[in-house]
Amino acid sequence: MLLYFSAIFCTAVVLLLTKMIYGVNTLTFINQCFLYGLTILAVGACIFVYQTGFFHFFFKGFRQMYQWIVPKPKMLIREEEKLANDVWLKEWRSRTLNNAKKILLGIGTGSIFISLTYLFFYY
Repeated sequence: MLLYFSAIFCTAVVLLLTKMIYGVNTLTFINQCFLYGLTILAVGACIFVYQTGFFHFFFKGFRQMYQWIVPKPKMLIREEEKLANDVWLKEWRSRTLNNAKKILLGIGTGSIFISLTYLFFYY
C-alpha cells in the first residue's frame, strides 16, 4: 500500500514540476494528464485481471494450438516443465507483477487526480 501512495505522490510532484518548468498550456496539460492517467490505469487493470486467472483458458488454448502447429523438441518441453515447477521463479514473477500493478495504478491515479484538480480550478 505504501508503494501505491508513494507512486501517487511522486506522480503529482513530477507532473506539477513539469507544468512549472515547461509552461504548458493549462487545458492541454489537463487533457494530457487525464489521457495518460487513463491509459496507465487500463494497463494496471489488465495486470490485475491477468493475475485473477481470467485469461488462463484463452492462453492455454492458444498454446495448445501453437504446439499442434509447431511441435517442440522433447528437451525444450522438459526445460519448460522445470521452469513451471520452479517455486522461486513463481514467487518472483508474482512479486514483480504485484509491484508493477501497484506502481501503474498509483501513477494513473495520481495523474487523473492532478488532471481533475487542475480542471476544478480551471473552471
